[in-house]
Amino acid sequence: MKKLMVLIFALTPILAVAANVFIWNYDPLDRFYETAINDSVDCAYWVEQTLDNCGHTYVTDTLLPTDLSGYDVVYALLGWFRC
Repeated sequence: MKKLMVLIFALTPILAVAANVFIWNYDPLDRFYETAINDSVDCAYWVEQTLDNCGHTYVTDTLLPTDLSGYDVVYALLGWFRC
C-alpha cells in the first residue's frame, strides 16, 4: 500500500499539468484590497495566479456554461456576502 501511495504522489504532478480548469467568477464586482500587490482584486485573482504558476490552462467567466464536460476542474467562486 505504501508503494502505491508513493506512486500516486509521484505521478500527481504529471497528471495535473494537463488540467483544463473553468473558473466561475459569479460576482466580479466583489473586490477587496490585496496588500501583497497594493491593489484591489476580485475573488478569482489568486486562483488564476496559482494556476498560471502551476502551468494549468483555465477559462474565467461570470456565466456558468451548460456543458462543463470539457473541463477537468470547476471552481465556483461565489464571492462574499454583502448586505
